[in-house]
Amino acid sequence: MINPQKQQPLCQSSDAGFTIMESLMAMLIITILMLGISPMIVLGVANRVQSRRVELAVQAARGYIDGVRSGAIDHPEDKVTMTDDDIRTKRDKFAKTDAPPPTSKLNGCNKNSYCENDPNTSIYCIDLDEGGCSSDSPRDLIIQAFRSITSSGDPSNNIDKSYFLGVRVYRADAFKDKGDLTIGEKGAKAKARGPGLSDRKAPLVEMTTEITTGTPDFSLFCQRLGGCK
Repeated sequence: MINPQKQQPLCQSSDAGFTIMESLMAMLIITILMLGISPMIVLGVANRVQSRRVELAVQAARGYIDGVRSGAIDHPEDKVTMTDDDIRTKRDKFAKTDAPPPTSKLNGCNKNSYCENDPNTSIYCIDLDEGGCSSDSPRDLIIQAFRSITSSGDPSNNIDKSYFLGVRVYRADAFKDKGDLTIGEKGAKAKARGPGLSDRKAPLVEMTTEITTGTPDFSLFCQRLGGCK
């Protein structure tokens, strides 16, 4: 009689696991996924940085306007001559005032003071990283300010009259090279605020307001609006 022998259980090989080809395929798949996700990560970070920069620019513009209105900051000397008809019907002409030249005297500006304030250019320093404004700083902001004067009467006395004040806020590094700065009416505003990487030559924010000096006169207000019924 033949006795059946018990078979020995098969031992698993110590070499069991992923093969080199399987490991390479896994690495390839992970690399493809990372390449697909990385642009969205970059755009997300860029959007957050740009949104924060625009928020700071809005605060800087409002602070400057309040300072001019209260007298704490001198009026800008960059003047735009407007006729009475322009004031009533062509205010968009005032908003199309040229951007400041890229060769403006920027480096060495003191914090919260004018870098230049003359009939050709009025630019104001907003220092966010200490040490004054510099065209090499990615954080500092520069405010371009300009005001209206009437073509009638003595222009030197216009400082005592109410006027329109235009404000644009640029990045300080927009003045780093000789490329021309842009304004919103040329389509730059959308590019500066749009998604992704922005154009550093475009203004972060633009505002136009009215600075009233002395006692407000209702008749003058009606005149600027083209008449009141």
